Amino acid sequence: MDLQVDSTDRIAALRLLITIQRWLGLLKWQNDDGHDFWSLMKRIYPYILHIPLTFTYIALMWLEALTSDNLEQAGQVLYMSLTEVALVTKIFNIWYRRQQAAQFITELEKDSAYRLCNAKEVTFWLKEQRHFQRIFYTYIIGSLFVALSGYLSVFFQDEYELPFGYYVPFEWRNPQRYLYAWGYNVVAMTLCCLSNILLDALGCYFMFQIALLYRLMNLRLMALQRAPEVVARPELRHIFQLHTRVRRLTGQCEQLVSPYVLSQVVFSAFIICFSGYRLVHMGFQQNPGLFVTTLQFGAVMIVQIFLPCYFGNELTYHANTLTNSVFNTNWLEYSVGTRKLLNCYMEFLKHPVKVRAGVFFQIGLPIFVKTINNAYSFFALLLNLSK
Repeated sequence: MDLQVDSTDRIAALRLLITIQRWLGLLKWQNDDGHDFWSLMKRIYPYILHIPLTFTYIALMWLEALTSDNLEQAGQVLYMSLTEVALVTKIFNIWYRRQQAAQFITELEKDSAYRLCNAKEVTFWLKEQRHFQRIFYTYIIGSLFVALSGYLSVFFQDEYELPFGYYVPFEWRNPQRYLYAWGYNVVAMTLCCLSNILLDALGCYFMFQIALLYRLMNLRLMALQRAPEVVARPELRHIFQLHTRVRRLTGQCEQLVSPYVLSQVVFSAFIICFSGYRLVHMGFQQNPGLFVTTLQFGAVMIVQIFLPCYFGNELTYHANTLTNSVFNTNWLEYSVGTRKLLNCYMEFLKHPVKVRAGVFFQIGLPIFVKTINNAYSFFALLLNLSK
């Protein structure tokens, strides 16, 4: 059983996603600090991939929006342009903190301080990892399906139309050149879509993993309900030491996810607003394919802002339940010294754990509700302005 504990993959839910993100130029490659040719290529590969596709494509989308003749035409592009601004923030954030992110992942994976102690903890850990995988693989497949629907729906229109509007520097509304504009649209948007959802998965996984460590400490404290002091005292010291490390990890997690969640929350209200505005002016009968694609996109955007709020809320909730878990130990039968130790720990727990986005708000479900309310307010205002 010790072999099973030692061989447990503690970041099983993120393993495949890490590999994909490295190939997409988002995460740091291993052993890329050397001076040989391949190390140099690993360092410049992200720029070779994203400058001609991601950043150029986003710039063309904004050029199309800014050169539009009216608000309705601009709204057809703005709902996606704002999404890509949030993506740019996420990419620059992970590039700037790529070494910190790599160290964070390595510590979660290999540090013996977070070692699982028995088969029950292994079962609990792997079950939660599979639960995270189900959530995010569903989200990833759903997001890619929306993009695929957009790519194919334009072929059922009477006129030439791009899946996701952007400025094309040549006349593309003809059989000879349409596929060039459509092909670049597909390649660039697929890269943007994958980068966006995988960076969402990375940020949410960091919060999920920290919440899981707090839940693990709760389980270990609850297991001491009937334990004698001779067994409980060394275990309590181990839990206190683990808690100190997890609090430090929580601060590092906040640095990694704060910019991306802040940008996502700020822009999500406008993105959902312009998606609704596009649906109102498009109509189902005129463009059924694009109408359904835009409707799916709006639903995905709501899920995109919900997920970090949910996992941030889970982190805060499980960190703050430690007080009850300490109180439920067999502390009445402990010696004065052990009870003083527990009392000091309870005082330490009075400082609530919070993961904040910038200095503006705490990441949690209340900010999700507020974002949806803001989106509706902006949508109503935009409808009044258009009239």
